Amino acid sequence: MLVTVALLGRSPAAAAKPKLTAKAVLAVHNKTGKVIYARNANVVRSIASLTKLQAMLVVRQRRLKLKQGTKITRADHKVALRGCRTRLELKWVYRNIDLLHAALMASDNRAVSALGRAVKLSANGLVQAMNELARRMGLRKTTFRGPVGISHGNKSTAWEVSRIVRMASKDVVLRKVMGKRSYTVKPLRGYLKVHYRNTNPLVGRTPGVRFVASKTGFNDAAGYCLAAVAKIRRLGEVTFVLLGSKSKLSRVLDSRRLIKWLRSEGRAKIAGSS
Repeated sequence: MLVTVALLGRSPAAAAKPKLTAKAVLAVHNKTGKVIYARNANVVRSIASLTKLQAMLVVRQRRLKLKQGTKITRADHKVALRGCRTRLELKWVYRNIDLLHAALMASDNRAVSALGRAVKLSANGLVQAMNELARRMGLRKTTFRGPVGISHGNKSTAWEVSRIVRMASKDVVLRKVMGKRSYTVKPLRGYLKVHYRNTNPLVGRTPGVRFVASKTGFNDAAGYCLAAVAKIRRLGEVTFVLLGSKSKLSRVLDSRRLIKWLRSEGRAKIAGSS
Protein backbone atom coordinates (compact mmCIF):
# COMPACT_ATOMS: atom_id res chain seq x y z
CA MET A 1 0.00 0.00 0.00
CA LEU A 2 2.84 2.40 0.91
CA VAL A 3 4.57 1.62 -2.37
CA THR A 4 1.37 2.31 -4.33
CA VAL A 5 0.86 5.67 -2.63
CA ALA A 6 4.47 6.66 -3.29
CA LEU A 7 4.18 5.78 -6.97
CA LEU A 8 0.96 7.75 -7.38
CA GLY A 9 2.57 10.79 -5.76
CA ARG A 10 -0.43 11.64 -3.56
CA SER A 11 -1.70 10.40 -0.24
CA PRO A 12 -5.22 9.33 0.71
CA ALA A 13 -5.32 12.32 3.06
CA ALA A 14 -4.63 14.69 0.16
CA ALA A 15 -7.49 13.23 -1.84
CA ALA A 16 -9.98 13.41 1.05
CA LYS A 17 -12.59 16.15 1.06
CA PRO A 18 -11.80 19.17 3.24
CA LYS A 19 -13.23 19.12 6.76
CA LEU A 20 -15.41 22.22 6.94
CA THR A 21 -17.98 23.43 9.46
CA ALA A 22 -19.89 25.45 6.82
CA LYS A 23 -23.38 24.17 6.04
CA ALA A 24 -23.16 25.04 2.34
CA VAL A 25 -20.02 25.27 0.21
CA LEU A 26 -19.20 25.94 -3.42
CA ALA A 27 -15.94 26.40 -5.32
CA VAL A 28 -15.95 27.10 -9.07
CA HIS A 29 -13.00 27.48 -11.44
CA ASN A 30 -13.77 30.71 -13.25
CA LYS A 31 -11.90 30.08 -16.51
CA THR A 32 -13.45 26.67 -17.21
CA GLY A 33 -16.69 27.10 -15.28
CA LYS A 34 -16.15 23.72 -13.66
CA VAL A 35 -17.38 23.04 -10.15
CA ILE A 36 -14.40 21.90 -8.10
CA TYR A 37 -16.26 21.34 -4.86
CA ALA A 38 -19.90 21.62 -3.81
CA ARG A 39 -21.99 20.70 -0.79
CA ASN A 40 -25.60 21.87 -0.34
CA ALA A 41 -24.82 24.55 -2.93
CA ASN A 42 -28.46 24.91 -4.00
CA VAL A 43 -29.97 24.98 -0.51
CA VAL A 44 -31.59 28.32 0.36
CA ARG A 45 -30.09 29.96 3.46
CA SER A 46 -29.91 33.38 5.09
CA ILE A 47 -26.86 35.26 3.80
CA ALA A 48 -26.43 38.13 6.30
CA SER A 49 -24.08 40.89 5.11
CA LEU A 50 -23.23 39.14 1.85
CA THR A 51 -26.34 41.18 0.97
CA LYS A 52 -24.12 44.25 0.69
CA LEU A 53 -22.51 42.91 -2.48
CA GLN A 54 -25.85 43.20 -4.27
CA ALA A 55 -26.52 46.64 -2.80
CA MET A 56 -23.17 47.94 -4.04
CA LEU A 57 -23.77 46.50 -7.50
CA VAL A 58 -26.98 48.50 -7.63
CA VAL A 59 -25.39 51.82 -6.62
CA ARG A 60 -22.50 51.31 -9.04
CA GLN A 61 -24.89 50.56 -11.90
CA ARG A 62 -26.68 53.80 -11.07
CA ARG A 63 -23.48 55.76 -11.69
CA LEU A 64 -22.55 56.62 -8.13
CA LYS A 65 -20.39 59.76 -8.05
CA LEU A 66 -17.35 58.58 -6.14
CA LYS A 67 -15.94 61.98 -5.15
CA GLN A 68 -19.28 63.42 -4.09
CA GLY A 69 -20.03 63.74 -0.37
CA THR A 70 -23.02 62.18 1.40
CA LYS A 71 -24.24 63.04 4.90
CA ILE A 72 -25.07 60.32 7.43
CA THR A 73 -28.66 60.87 8.57
CA ARG A 74 -31.26 59.48 10.96
CA ALA A 75 -32.55 57.36 8.08
CA ASP A 76 -29.18 55.59 7.99
CA HIS A 77 -29.30 55.19 11.77
CA LYS A 78 -32.72 53.52 11.47
CA VAL A 79 -31.53 51.08 8.80
CA ALA A 80 -28.54 50.10 10.95
CA LEU A 81 -30.48 49.43 14.18
CA ARG A 82 -29.80 45.99 15.72
CA GLY A 83 -26.80 45.58 13.45
CA CYS A 84 -23.08 45.75 14.16
CA ARG A 85 -21.51 48.87 15.63
CA THR A 86 -21.00 51.71 13.16
CA ARG A 87 -18.10 54.15 13.07
CA LEU A 88 -19.82 56.68 10.82
CA GLU A 89 -21.10 59.68 12.76
CA LEU A 90 -24.53 61.25 12.32
CA LYS A 91 -24.51 64.55 10.38
CA TRP A 92 -20.94 64.06 9.20
CA VAL A 93 -20.23 64.01 5.46
CA TYR A 94 -18.11 61.35 3.80
CA ARG A 95 -17.02 60.87 0.21
CA ASN A 96 -18.94 58.10 -1.53
CA ILE A 97 -15.73 56.23 -2.34
CA ASP A 98 -15.01 56.17 1.39
CA LEU A 99 -18.50 54.91 2.12
CA LEU A 100 -17.89 52.06 -0.35
CA HIS A 101 -14.85 51.07 1.71
CA ALA A 102 -16.89 51.24 4.91
CA ALA A 103 -19.67 49.09 3.42
CA LEU A 104 -17.55 46.38 1.82
CA MET A 105 -14.39 46.23 3.93
CA ALA A 106 -15.93 46.83 7.35
CA SER A 107 -19.59 45.96 6.65
CA ASP A 108 -20.83 49.28 8.05
CA ASN A 109 -24.62 49.34 7.71
CA ARG A 110 -25.00 53.12 7.73
CA ALA A 111 -22.74 53.35 4.67
CA VAL A 112 -25.09 51.17 2.61
CA SER A 113 -28.17 53.29 3.30
CA ALA A 114 -26.24 56.50 2.63
CA LEU A 115 -24.95 55.20 -0.70
CA GLY A 116 -28.46 54.23 -1.72
CA ARG A 117 -29.61 57.76 -1.00
CA ALA A 118 -26.63 59.09 -3.01
CA VAL A 119 -28.19 57.48 -6.10
CA LYS A 120 -31.68 58.70 -5.11
CA LEU A 121 -32.93 55.47 -3.57
CA SER A 122 -34.61 55.18 -0.18
CA ALA A 123 -33.85 52.06 1.85
CA ASN A 124 -37.00 50.41 0.46
CA GLY A 125 -36.17 51.60 -3.03
CA LEU A 126 -32.69 50.10 -2.75
CA VAL A 127 -34.14 46.74 -1.70
CA GLN A 128 -36.54 46.81 -4.65
CA ALA A 129 -33.66 47.57 -7.03
CA MET A 130 -31.61 44.72 -5.52
CA ASN A 131 -34.43 42.26 -6.14
CA GLU A 132 -34.93 43.55 -9.66
CA LEU A 133 -31.23 43.05 -10.38
CA ALA A 134 -31.45 39.51 -8.98
CA ARG A 135 -34.28 38.73 -11.41
CA ARG A 136 -32.27 40.14 -14.33
CA MET A 137 -29.34 37.96 -13.28
CA GLY A 138 -31.57 34.89 -13.27
CA LEU A 139 -31.21 34.35 -9.52
CA ARG A 140 -34.48 32.58 -8.81
CA LYS A 141 -33.70 31.58 -5.22
CA THR A 142 -32.37 34.96 -4.07
CA THR A 143 -34.62 37.35 -2.11
CA PHE A 144 -33.81 40.56 -0.26
CA ARG A 145 -36.00 41.98 2.54
CA GLY A 146 -33.51 44.58 3.75
CA PRO A 147 -30.53 46.41 2.24
CA VAL A 148 -27.78 45.47 4.70
CA GLY A 149 -28.16 41.88 5.91
CA ILE A 150 -29.68 42.33 9.36
CA SER A 151 -32.93 40.76 8.12
CA HIS A 152 -33.01 36.97 8.32
CA GLY A 153 -35.26 37.13 5.26
CA ASN A 154 -32.33 37.96 2.99
CA LYS A 155 -31.81 34.54 1.43
CA SER A 156 -29.93 32.88 -1.38
CA THR A 157 -27.85 29.81 -2.17
CA ALA A 158 -24.10 29.30 -2.33
CA TRP A 159 -24.45 28.93 -6.09
CA GLU A 160 -26.35 32.18 -6.59
CA VAL A 161 -24.14 34.10 -4.14
CA SER A 162 -21.17 32.97 -6.24
CA ARG A 163 -22.78 34.71 -9.22
CA ILE A 164 -23.17 37.92 -7.21
CA VAL A 165 -19.61 38.04 -5.87
CA ARG A 166 -18.16 37.22 -9.26
CA MET A 167 -20.12 40.08 -10.85
CA ALA A 168 -18.86 42.40 -8.11
CA SER A 169 -15.29 41.25 -8.80
CA LYS A 170 -15.60 42.46 -12.39
CA ASP A 171 -16.37 46.03 -11.29
CA VAL A 172 -13.01 47.81 -11.24
CA VAL A 173 -13.93 50.07 -8.30
CA LEU A 174 -15.49 47.37 -6.12
CA ARG A 175 -12.60 45.03 -6.86
CA LYS A 176 -10.06 47.64 -5.80
CA VAL A 177 -11.96 48.35 -2.58
CA MET A 178 -12.38 44.70 -1.55
CA GLY A 179 -8.74 43.86 -2.30
CA LYS A 180 -7.40 46.15 0.44
CA ARG A 181 -6.34 45.03 3.91
CA SER A 182 -6.95 48.45 5.47
CA TYR A 183 -8.14 51.93 4.62
CA THR A 184 -8.40 55.29 6.40
CA VAL A 185 -11.40 57.59 5.94
CA LYS A 186 -11.23 61.33 6.59
CA PRO A 187 -14.68 62.98 6.58
CA LEU A 188 -15.36 66.01 4.41
CA ARG A 189 -17.30 67.50 7.33
CA GLY A 190 -16.29 66.09 10.69
CA TYR A 191 -12.97 65.74 12.44
CA LEU A 192 -12.19 62.12 13.38
CA LYS A 193 -10.43 59.84 10.91
CA VAL A 194 -11.72 56.27 10.75
CA HIS A 195 -9.28 53.41 10.16
CA TYR A 196 -10.92 50.30 8.72
CA ARG A 197 -9.53 46.78 8.47
CA ASN A 198 -10.91 44.20 6.08
CA THR A 199 -13.24 41.80 7.90
CA ASN A 200 -11.66 39.00 5.86
CA PRO A 201 -8.32 38.57 7.69
CA LEU A 202 -6.90 36.40 4.90
CA VAL A 203 -6.71 39.33 2.45
CA GLY A 204 -3.06 40.09 1.82
CA ARG A 205 -1.95 37.42 4.29
CA THR A 206 -2.30 34.16 2.38
CA PRO A 207 0.84 33.13 0.46
CA GLY A 208 0.10 32.17 -3.12
CA VAL A 209 -3.43 33.59 -2.96
CA ARG A 210 -4.66 37.04 -3.99
CA PHE A 211 -8.22 37.92 -3.08
CA VAL A 212 -9.77 39.75 -6.01
CA ALA A 213 -13.00 40.28 -4.08
CA SER A 214 -14.46 39.07 -0.81
CA LYS A 215 -17.22 39.85 1.69
CA THR A 216 -17.97 38.38 5.09
CA GLY A 217 -21.33 38.16 6.83
CA PHE A 218 -23.00 37.04 10.04
CA ASN A 219 -26.35 36.92 11.75
CA ASP A 220 -27.97 34.31 13.99
CA ALA A 221 -29.83 32.64 11.13
CA ALA A 222 -27.01 32.72 8.58
CA GLY A 223 -24.07 31.77 10.76
CA TYR A 224 -20.67 33.00 9.61
CA CYS A 225 -20.38 33.41 5.84
CA LEU A 226 -17.81 34.33 3.20
CA ALA A 227 -18.06 34.93 -0.54
CA ALA A 228 -14.82 35.42 -2.45
CA VAL A 229 -13.05 35.44 -5.77
CA ALA A 230 -9.37 34.59 -5.42
CA LYS A 231 -6.43 33.97 -7.73
CA ILE A 232 -4.68 30.85 -6.50
CA ARG A 233 -1.17 30.07 -7.67
CA ARG A 234 -1.02 27.30 -10.29
CA LEU A 235 -4.81 27.02 -10.30
CA GLY A 236 -6.12 30.38 -11.50
CA GLU A 237 -9.15 32.35 -10.44
CA VAL A 238 -11.66 30.56 -8.25
CA THR A 239 -14.97 31.77 -6.85
CA PHE A 240 -15.86 30.18 -3.52
CA VAL A 241 -18.67 30.59 -1.01
CA LEU A 242 -19.00 29.37 2.57
CA LEU A 243 -22.40 29.69 4.25
CA GLY A 244 -23.08 28.84 7.88
CA SER A 245 -19.64 28.30 9.41
CA LYS A 246 -19.91 27.76 13.17
CA SER A 247 -17.91 30.75 14.40
CA LYS A 248 -15.73 33.62 13.24
CA LEU A 249 -12.64 31.48 13.81
CA SER A 250 -14.28 28.52 12.05
CA ARG A 251 -14.93 30.73 9.01
CA VAL A 252 -11.23 31.55 8.80
CA LEU A 253 -10.23 27.91 9.30
CA ASP A 254 -12.83 26.74 6.76
CA SER A 255 -11.41 29.22 4.23
CA ARG A 256 -7.84 28.10 4.85
CA ARG A 257 -8.72 24.43 4.63
CA LEU A 258 -10.71 24.90 1.44
CA ILE A 259 -7.91 26.91 -0.18
CA LYS A 260 -5.34 24.30 0.87
CA TRP A 261 -7.51 21.54 -0.60
CA LEU A 262 -8.06 23.51 -3.81
CA ARG A 263 -4.32 23.96 -4.25
CA SER A 264 -3.80 20.25 -3.72
CA GLU A 265 -6.74 18.79 -5.61
CA GLY A 266 -8.13 21.58 -7.80
CA ARG A 267 -6.13 20.92 -10.97
CA ALA A 268 -7.06 17.22 -10.96
CA LYS A 269 -10.74 18.07 -10.41
CA ILE A 270 -10.71 20.52 -13.31
CA ALA A 271 -9.09 17.89 -15.54
CA GLY A 272 -11.86 15.48 -14.58
CA SER A 273 -9.79 13.02 -12.59
CA SER A 274 -10.68 11.83 -9.14
